[in-house]
Amino acid sequence: MIVPHRGEIMPRTLLTLSISVLAASLWGCAGVSVTSGMDEMQVQSRLGKPETVRKNTDGSQVWEYPGGPLGRQTYMVTIGSDHAVKDIRQVMSEPYFSQVKAGMSRDEVRQLLGKPGEISVFKARDEEVWTWRYLQGNPMFFNVMFDRSAGTVRTTLRQEEILFLDQDC
Repeated sequence: MIVPHRGEIMPRTLLTLSISVLAASLWGCAGVSVTSGMDEMQVQSRLGKPETVRKNTDGSQVWEYPGGPLGRQTYMVTIGSDHAVKDIRQVMSEPYFSQVKAGMSRDEVRQLLGKPGEISVFKARDEEVWTWRYLQGNPMFFNVMFDRSAGTVRTTLRQEEILFLDQDC
C-alpha cells in the first residue's frame, strides 16, 4: 500500500471530486440533448457509440450509455424499428433499484441497470458484488450481491459514499 506524504491527500481528493463533478455534469447534459423522435444517427453524434445494444423481438433496440465508474447516471435509449428514439431513461434511481429482486439473473440486472462501475468477487462467501454510483441528495452506492454458483441475486444494499479528507491540512 502506498501511503501519501502529508498534504498529498487533499489535492488527490480534490482532483477526484473535480473529475466526478465534471463526469456527472457531462452526462447530465448528454441526457438532455437526446429527445424522442430523434434519429439514431443524431443520437450517436451526440452520445457516441453505445456501450451495449440489445435487440428486441419487435425490431426495437435499447442502447446503453453508462456514466462509467465516476459517473452517477446511466441512460437507456430505446430506438424503434423506424430508427427513431422512442424513450430515454436515466436508470440510476430508486424506481429501477427497487425492481432488483432475489433470484434475478445477472443478465436481467444488467438489462435493467446497465454496466456496473465495479465488480468484486468474494470467493469465501461464493459471492459477486456489482456496484453502481448514484445521487440521492448525497453520493450513494447501490450494490447487488449475487450467488456466484447460481448466478442469481441474493440481496441488494444502498449505502452513502463517504469521502475521507485529511483533517490535518
